[in-house]
Amino acid sequence: MVLRLMIVFGILSKACLQRILCISCSNSASSRFQVDVLQQSDTPLDIWIRDWGFVEGAFFNYSPDYARGLYASKDIAIARRALVQRLGLRCRSLLVVPDGGNLIHNGKVALLTEKVCHENKHHTRLEIECGVISLGFERVVFLPVEPGDEVGHADGPCRFLSEDILLVNNYDIAPMRSFARRLRRVLRSAKLDAEIVELLWFYQDEASDDVPLTVGCYMNFIHLAQLVVLPQFDHPKDAQAVAILRSLTQTPVAPVFATPLARLGGVFNCVSLTI
Repeated sequence: MVLRLMIVFGILSKACLQRILCISCSNSASSRFQVDVLQQSDTPLDIWIRDWGFVEGAFFNYSPDYARGLYASKDIAIARRALVQRLGLRCRSLLVVPDGGNLIHNGKVALLTEKVCHENKHHTRLEIECGVISLGFERVVFLPVEPGDEVGHADGPCRFLSEDILLVNNYDIAPMRSFARRLRRVLRSAKLDAEIVELLWFYQDEASDDVPLTVGCYMNFIHLAQLVVLPQFDHPKDAQAVAILRSLTQTPVAPVFATPLARLGGVFNCVSLTI
């Protein structure tokens, strides 16, 4: 089996890629791990391939409010056409607007934040649900948006580590405790048949070009069948975050320094596309 990971040029250093490859290959005799790096000649839209790339064989209508006016529709079409041609895939299109970072799932249940409803006011909630379910999910759960997060993606507050383990940020500062309670209330009422486990999180009140930093978002890891690439921020919580994940999964966990990328507003899940 070949595990493939698509990354846009210039984001993960050569040393990071070599570390990812070495960890994966040393832990898997039966599989090969392939990293494809998009170059400028591949005309990627930007580095955030998780958002404008495909999800479960389909492209969403990529028109998020935080990027409105930044990309011409023809540039989106060119980037997507080059991507599927390079991979030899065929993808269908969906009319709903959410970008890829706002959809996490365990194969059965898809989680999206409520922001998808605001971005699709011309669709009913039922139409949005049906569009997402058409990707092969059994049901959809809508989550509250993290306060202050203008992007509003679901892959910031929580991620499935497996079908029966859902990681949720521990939000251990006073301004976030009300949101944390609300998020847990929604998740409990959804009856996901998954254990909810807290993952460490911390916050830096800074922005770069008006984009909030994602330093401290351990949740934005790359998740493959045989490797987890966990962001590190040269922070005292780094080692504990690694230890938590390693206690929950037998999949190798590769800690990789991510602060320069996080200062741009995203981390590893944002700049990668698992295939």
